[in-house]
Amino acid sequence: MIGVVLAGGESRRFGSQKAFHLLEGQSFYERVARTMEMSGQFSDIVISANDAIADNFDAYSVIIDEQQYKNHGPLAGIYSVMNAFPDVDCCVISVDTPFITTEAIDYLVNQYAGRLTLYRDDHHIHPTIGIYPAWLKPVIKHLLDNQQLALRHLFNNNTCYINVASVPGNWHANINTQSDLIMIKEGERHD
Repeated sequence: MIGVVLAGGESRRFGSQKAFHLLEGQSFYERVARTMEMSGQFSDIVISANDAIADNFDAYSVIIDEQQYKNHGPLAGIYSVMNAFPDVDCCVISVDTPFITTEAIDYLVNQYAGRLTLYRDDHHIHPTIGIYPAWLKPVIKHLLDNQQLALRHLFNNNTCYINVASVPGNWHANINTQSDLIMIKEGERHD
């Protein structure tokens, strides 16, 4: 299994490229990738990125979305990584979850049994914190070819969902805006 940091978004709502935003001296992408490394669960860690930012990542291999699927969102990133690493399952964590912990990664990997495995809470599925098995590659290609770009098109009765509450903390917080980040930081100070 490989670790994949999804960093191909345009970060419009954040106001600058989230992947490189510094948090406690580390960029978001470094925080996610290093946490994946510290978990010791993966044979390799790669960054899925668009070609506009691909040259800005240090110490990690970068997989750029395939030409025919550029600007097709996270589904294209996952598919492009699967093409680069055939027959290898992918643990995907988006760059906008910089508070991810080794405990959350370890728990996810330990629950994995060959099915699409995702975290969820009482209100939302977190599709960019999960394990995408290699056998999904042709299904993903079909969705991309038919412009069905939402990750939710992969979810079915066979999907394994893990409640985020299984691992304590707000490690799953998704940072889309600067105010999201401020709220999380303030919440940490009050806990």
